[in-house]
Amino acid sequence: MSPIRASVPAVLAEQTDEWAEGRRYLGLEVLARCRLTPVSNTGDEVNTDTDPALELSA
Repeated sequence: MSPIRASVPAVLAEQTDEWAEGRRYLGLEVLARCRLTPVSNTGDEVNTDTDPALELSA
C-alpha cells in the first residue's frame, strides 16, 4: 500500500475529531439567540420544600 493511501484515513479521522470538538461547545451567538426567546409563565409552580425523610444525614 502506498504511503499516501495509508495516510488518508488518518487525516480523515483527525478532521472528524476536530469537527466533533468544535461542535461540543455552544457558541456565544447561539446562546445569545436562545435568550431572545421569552418563556411565558405556565402557572405551574414547583414545590421546593424538602421532605425531612429524604435529607441526607451527616
